[in-house]
Amino acid sequence: MSTVKTTIFKHFVVGLGLLLGCLSGIHAQDIHFSQYYNAQMNLNPALTGLIDGQMRYAGAFRSQWSSVPVAYKVLSGAFDLKFRENPNSFFGGGVHLYHDQAGDSRLSSSRVSLVGSYTRRLFEGQYMTIGAMMGVTQRSFSMQDLYFDEQWDGVKYVPGMANGENFGKTSKFFPNFSAGLNYGIVKDARTRLNFGGAYYNINKPNSSFDNLDKTDLYSRLSVYGHGAFQVSSLLDIVLAVNHQIQYPHAETVLSGSTRIHLSDTPGKRLVLEPGFAARFGDALIPTFYLMYNQWQFGLSYDVNVSRFVNASLNRGGPELTVIYVVKKPAPVESKICPPYL
Repeated sequence: MSTVKTTIFKHFVVGLGLLLGCLSGIHAQDIHFSQYYNAQMNLNPALTGLIDGQMRYAGAFRSQWSSVPVAYKVLSGAFDLKFRENPNSFFGGGVHLYHDQAGDSRLSSSRVSLVGSYTRRLFEGQYMTIGAMMGVTQRSFSMQDLYFDEQWDGVKYVPGMANGENFGKTSKFFPNFSAGLNYGIVKDARTRLNFGGAYYNINKPNSSFDNLDKTDLYSRLSVYGHGAFQVSSLLDIVLAVNHQIQYPHAETVLSGSTRIHLSDTPGKRLVLEPGFAARFGDALIPTFYLMYNQWQFGLSYDVNVSRFVNASLNRGGPELTVIYVVKKPAPVESKICPPYL
């Protein structure tokens, strides 16, 4: 490894250690995505437009707790691009979609967000990005499959009896505002670092279905570090950490993988990336990625090791991700033939 790459790697390890040291007193909870680094806008709106290309399409699907009656499913989609590029800066923009559903009540959240970012070069190979996200969320649930004590007449369940609950509505819309910062260091196409943080639900919207109560949706803090380091013509080492806090819950995920470059030939690029992640106190997560030209496919599986294991039987759930990056075609050299009469 070159001296410059070794220095970058040392900075990353020191930063990672400080981050974990600051967060070591907080216990992890369930998370949105195990492959958090493939759900860029859910990690930080400041990652919008940071693409090795011009446009990016991304999708993710997660199924959790399928072994218990409250299965949890998440579906996410995103599109972003960069524009108004010059040697020292560029803008990014995009759209982020999110839907989840869980439980017998089919409690769900659906969100549509517009995202924008601005990236400025600070020094050679170093840049800072600010990003902001504005969205609208719908929360809803169904009472069709719910049972209440008030509907028991002492002998049997009577679905026609009043349930004694006073819900003002079963669906609600509210706005969300989020913002973040990212600091990046780029040595070359295969050696780079990103550190950053984001603050989601800044406005703490009222998410209560009851017209008489006010229940704030707590803000979510997300901080992370991600680094890729070329160690040979064939191998890269990839390390990442993410910590999120959304009162009263918190989580920390640490990830590592080996990126194997089987072919870097244009039009025949093929990379395999086996790896492993751990969500502290909750799950062990084997991961595998396949990159072919502009496509990237990710697969991971949560092996639950928390106190919930008696119900989950170690089955957390699978997660799938797909990313496609649009790049400008490389210029084709041409020769101008002299005119002939």
